Amino acid sequence: MKMSCTVSVLVFCLVIVAKYPSVDASNQTKLYLLGLFPLDGPYAQDQAIQPAAQLALQDINANPDILPDYELVIIPRDSGCDGGKAINGMFRELYNQSTTKIMIIGGFCSVATEPTAQASHHWNLIQISYASTSPKLSDRGLFPRFFRLAPTDFVINAVRVALCKQFNWKKVATIHQSAAIFSLTMAAFHRDAKDAGIEVIAAESFIDNPTTQIANIKNIGARIIIGAFYGYMARRVFCAAYQQKMYGAKYVWILPDWLQWRWWRDPDDAIDCTQEQMDAVTANYIGIIAESLPSDSNRAPSLSGMSTSEFLERFKVIADNEHPETMTGFVEISFTYDSVWTAALALHEAERRLRQLEPSRTLKEFSYDSLTAQIIFDIISNLTFQGISGPVTFAPSGDRVGLILLRQLQDGKRINIGMMDPTVGSGEDISWKGYQPIYWSGGATPIDFMIEREDRQTIQLSLFLAGAILATVGIALACCFLAFNIHFRKLRVIKMSSPNINNVMLIGGMLAYISIIFLGVDTNIASTDTFVWMCKAKTCCLSIGFSLAFGSMFSKTWRVHKIFTNKTVIKTVVKDQRLFGSLATLVVLDVLILILWEALDPLVATERFGAKVIDDENDDIVYTPIRMMCESSNQTYWIGAFYVIDGLLLIFGAFLAWETRKVSIPALNDSKYIGICVYNVLILSFVGAPVSFILEERNAHYALVATLIWLATTLTLCVVFVPKVRMRNDVQPTQSAITMVSQLSQNQHGGSSADSTELRQLRQEIQRVKQNCKCSE
Repeated sequence: MKMSCTVSVLVFCLVIVAKYPSVDASNQTKLYLLGLFPLDGPYAQDQAIQPAAQLALQDINANPDILPDYELVIIPRDSGCDGGKAINGMFRELYNQSTTKIMIIGGFCSVATEPTAQASHHWNLIQISYASTSPKLSDRGLFPRFFRLAPTDFVINAVRVALCKQFNWKKVATIHQSAAIFSLTMAAFHRDAKDAGIEVIAAESFIDNPTTQIANIKNIGARIIIGAFYGYMARRVFCAAYQQKMYGAKYVWILPDWLQWRWWRDPDDAIDCTQEQMDAVTANYIGIIAESLPSDSNRAPSLSGMSTSEFLERFKVIADNEHPETMTGFVEISFTYDSVWTAALALHEAERRLRQLEPSRTLKEFSYDSLTAQIIFDIISNLTFQGISGPVTFAPSGDRVGLILLRQLQDGKRINIGMMDPTVGSGEDISWKGYQPIYWSGGATPIDFMIEREDRQTIQLSLFLAGAILATVGIALACCFLAFNIHFRKLRVIKMSSPNINNVMLIGGMLAYISIIFLGVDTNIASTDTFVWMCKAKTCCLSIGFSLAFGSMFSKTWRVHKIFTNKTVIKTVVKDQRLFGSLATLVVLDVLILILWEALDPLVATERFGAKVIDDENDDIVYTPIRMMCESSNQTYWIGAFYVIDGLLLIFGAFLAWETRKVSIPALNDSKYIGICVYNVLILSFVGAPVSFILEERNAHYALVATLIWLATTLTLCVVFVPKVRMRNDVQPTQSAITMVSQLSQNQHGGSSADSTELRQLRQEIQRVKQNCKCSE
């Protein structure tokens, strides 16, 4: 191994000597560059940055056309990816008066570069970073003399947006580590995405445990996830993603690809996922990184004269590593090489311009003066050349405008799949030609979100027709009872039961049946405006119908109660006009509430969204139930007013039925039947009302409410009128009572005092009936 390396070094030395004439270094002045490298800490082990810088120095110093009177020397100092350590090393070296530093190369991490770049301009020094990508470094107010060869993360955002446009992803989620470099980048991405019509449906950040944030992204249904974090946090994110099953054909992860080689396989006690699980969850993620080593076929010749493959061969020799891609900082080796070349080219041109000044000056006279610094700054701002990393040019912010590479992890290897060149065309198009195709494990491009479909819950036509038919049957039944009541109104058995009041009761029942038809009219068969009017009509019919039906029934019972609770034998007459007055009061009260409701808080059509439901056969589809409802702001209070009135009416009816339970003239008294009706209505109301409020499915809701209304109305009418139909052939309404008197008279001899008392009460009862038989005339 040592022998082969030695031979390789000799071969490349011969190449350099043959390519460039020998330069006599004895008469050259040294120009010192301060190099900030991660010499210690987690980023320093087997790191590749310094060998790349040394290779650049070797080529520059061997080139007689670049700074022929000078020799470039880099003084390395440790930045350690730590701001305090970096600025301490810079201060110590700048205050070392034995050497004058003419420029600063570095640092590696943004956290180390920011404080040094914020201070170095006070010494009139230009600083060029080879790796730092923080968007904050683009601020010329804070970093007035800073440049960088690694494209900023803002440029990576442009690729993220372009990637979403390419595959028609309109909804994405983001998750990033809570650090300034990532927070600024994601904030910028959110703005760019919004401008591009891309919705960020979840924006999560975390400090050290991303479990909750990953679960939030899973619950919201995002499929395209854009992440930004360091390698050790990336392992925690993906372990949490594995536990949430957020990987495979349905998910796409888009990450910055400057993470260390096989970052997901590094041993980490902070996660409880195996290597096999981490391999599974990271498979096929898409990485975005500045293109540092463009292929020979996709690049113009570099200024150094080397192709990418030649550069890599030379780097292997100087780094003494046959597999440099495993070295920390390998991605940045071409940026480092081009950073030194940028400094050399700027200094070479600055030397020429300084010599043209009056009086003439040179670089070796540099003493941290602003004139030389400004000349170097202007030169770099307008500098353009072909570097190993591709075309080198700078934006006014000092950011490199360079190539951006897209890679995908396929079978454990990073495969180049596309590239964006901001200097060509609109600068927003991704070139896929000449690269490997993207692999989708599902065989097709994943969708960006669960397919949301509206499930408008309208009443099925068949169900509406069934309800309408039942309502029609009920109306027909009420019409039959009404015809019967009118036809036999002169019969004593019908006449004594107040046929006029019975007619009103039947009209109330018809209104209740009609409300069933109105209830079933929705946007499936009518317009929204018609639907609202049907809602209002249904409310009117049901409220007024209830008052007429039960008010009529209870008013008759009140008359019986009035007659038979009279302690004297004085004739008591309660005519129908008085009962009609009571009914009119109830109806007027209902109408008044309805008018106030319409005037102050009218019903409007609103869409009520139910809980989303995932399709059983395809979990990419989620249905959102939508019910069209008739609602108003204070609807609860208006409905509550009807509940109070109708509830009091039922209680009053139950009281009257109980009070008249001993009146034994069926033709006159309906107390037993009223009790049955009240019992049925109360049971149906207590069961149906709460269920109807909870039930969201439109068809089930209509079926339940319509059935309850139909049953309550039908049972009430049948219980009240069927006995009358059966009694229509009775000769005298008091026949049963007279029979009872005869039976009691026959048994009076030897009977008890209680029997005598009952006989006396029954005779009085018959007398009262005869006196009041004209109540319905």
